[in-house]
Amino acid sequence: MTADTDSLENIVPSFRLDGRIAVLTGGAGGLSLTVSKALVAQGAQVALVDLNLETCKAAADELVQWGKTHGFEPVVSAWSCDVGNAQNVQDVVKQIKHHHGSPADLLIHTAGYCQNFPALEYPDQKAQDLVNVNLLGSYYISKYIAKELVESGKVGSLILIGSMSGVIVNDPQPQVAYNMSKAGVIHLVKSLACEWAKYGIRVNCLSPGYILTPLTKHVIGSNTELKNTWESKVPMHRMAEPKEFVGSLLYLASSTASSYTTGENLVVDGGYQCW
Repeated sequence: MTADTDSLENIVPSFRLDGRIAVLTGGAGGLSLTVSKALVAQGAQVALVDLNLETCKAAADELVQWGKTHGFEPVVSAWSCDVGNAQNVQDVVKQIKHHHGSPADLLIHTAGYCQNFPALEYPDQKAQDLVNVNLLGSYYISKYIAKELVESGKVGSLILIGSMSGVIVNDPQPQVAYNMSKAGVIHLVKSLACEWAKYGIRVNCLSPGYILTPLTKHVIGSNTELKNTWESKVPMHRMAEPKEFVGSLLYLASSTASSYTTGENLVVDGGYQCW
């Protein structure tokens, strides 16, 4: 074994993201606020993308200020985009490339939403709209970022946020459209990973369990019974803090740590699916 192959740098993976350009959709959401800090701390430029430009810009400003308080100045941009609109997605991806000077080579796609309706009563249009955003939106953002990478000859890592709801059925809330959309995201990841491996583009999925985002805290704040029901079904008997997904995302983003990982659905749910 040569000294080079046995070197520390060759054996121990790096989670630094220097020189990487990351697109983070759902950029003003609770999970993204934490993840974006991890990305800039590791050296990435970040393009925050959200439907609401005002809240996205506020998140970008907060991120820059956070970086300054920790001794560095992040490169951050903010963009408005409806991920369910293919043309809008294509346009914004091109604008991000122009603004940052190179195609984005890291995607963390958190944009999406959930609704609760019994299956027999689910309004047809609402179900269609949700699947359009959660599933087709995941395809559109992946497709147009990958197209830029392929055209430029760059490699990259695309990470879609699925859900444990893509492999189990939540109880007690009825959410058939959300569940089927997230199951679709998981298989979308596998399909894209197989097609794009030849381009050096890895595609993976992170499927969280219940997360204590500001929205979730608001929902369970006035419903102790629901909170207790959810937690009783988790072997760890608690919900996750957003920071508990950072390690998994940095692993999937790293070009060395997860260099042989593609088409994977990494479920981080406190053991929920085991029961």
